Amino acid sequence: IQLCAVQNLCLSLHADGMGTKWATGGVNFHPEFADAVGFDDEEEYVVGTIWFGVPSQEKKVPEAPKKKYGVEDVLILHE
Repeated sequence: IQLCAVQNLCLSLHADGMGTKWATGGVNFHPEFADAVGFDDEEEYVVGTIWFGVPSQEKKVPEAPKKKYGVEDVLILHE
């Protein structure tokens, strides 16, 4: 159920124009992490961190690559 909540949070942030990244890297296990985010590492632990934000500049979306084949090239009608 928790993963569904994480996905819903990420989808909600995306709908508001933000990007997200789920990470489970070394930052989560750094000795100063618990103090930095305000939890008691004797009673709680982190399973991941969600990074979120907006780009500092507008990112250009590349064009989709041209398809090599059209539907008529790969579809075979059997009668």
